[in-house]
Amino acid sequence: MLPTPTELEYFAETFRTKHISKAAIRLGVTQPTLTQSLQKLEEKLGSKLFHRTRQGLIPTEEGSLFFVKAHTLLDSWREVSEGVQVSRTEIQGRFRVGCHQSVGAYTLPSLLKNINESAPRIELSLIHDFSRKVTEGIISYQIDLGYVVNPMKHPDLVLKKIGDDRVMFWKKRGLSQIPKRIFADVDQAQIEGRLGKAYKGFFKDWGLAQSSSLELIRTLTLSGQGIGILPERVAKADGAALVVYDESLPIRKDEIYLAYRKEVLSSKAGKELIRLASIAL
Repeated sequence: MLPTPTELEYFAETFRTKHISKAAIRLGVTQPTLTQSLQKLEEKLGSKLFHRTRQGLIPTEEGSLFFVKAHTLLDSWREVSEGVQVSRTEIQGRFRVGCHQSVGAYTLPSLLKNINESAPRIELSLIHDFSRKVTEGIISYQIDLGYVVNPMKHPDLVLKKIGDDRVMFWKKRGLSQIPKRIFADVDQAQIEGRLGKAYKGFFKDWGLAQSSSLELIRTLTLSGQGIGILPERVAKADGAALVVYDESLPIRKDEIYLAYRKEVLSSKAGKELIRLASIAL
């Protein structure tokens, strides 16, 4: 069993004064309380720390050695304690933010701008993956908060809707002759369903180029090499020259959420980060 900070403090003061009554007065406790604390500490360590004499206390060899170690332990405890207090009262800290790369392209610039203006001492580590993986990372404490699309519900998650999106078929503006090729991330369930329906009526003889990168799909579509299936926010980012290929084709509506565990709200910095992240879209 580890010594408590109180036991370490009582021991250190007793070591310095070499007297129970003097140490008790300086600590503001009774002599029996101090004596009992020292006895518990000796039991935990399995070593005698003082020789008791009529003139006072004489530290044993083990006691002198432990006094050096106790100082290190107390300094570490004070550092941790002060750090916790600072996190509760000041807006500073480091957080792990997760999102799909494409979602991050239209959320993170605004979030970072908000942080720079309102909470510059908040630092971020960015983690990029599919929304499902980001959600799993939040549940397992590997990620503090994330921007996720159509997240699954979980009892440990706080889900705050911050926006909507639409996944549609896009082409380069002004392009009349389009190669019969579709760029899509077929690993996403919503794309698979939409593509299957569209193939039956519109794209039976079109080729399919699969990619897990929405940014690459966007780039290839902008180059005029085919039609891209993309979220509207990705397709229109930076004023890209993409337009809807056919308004009659199936459209999938997506919901964008901020996901986090309630523990993030335990610090002032965490609360501020959630606030800033909520208005980043």
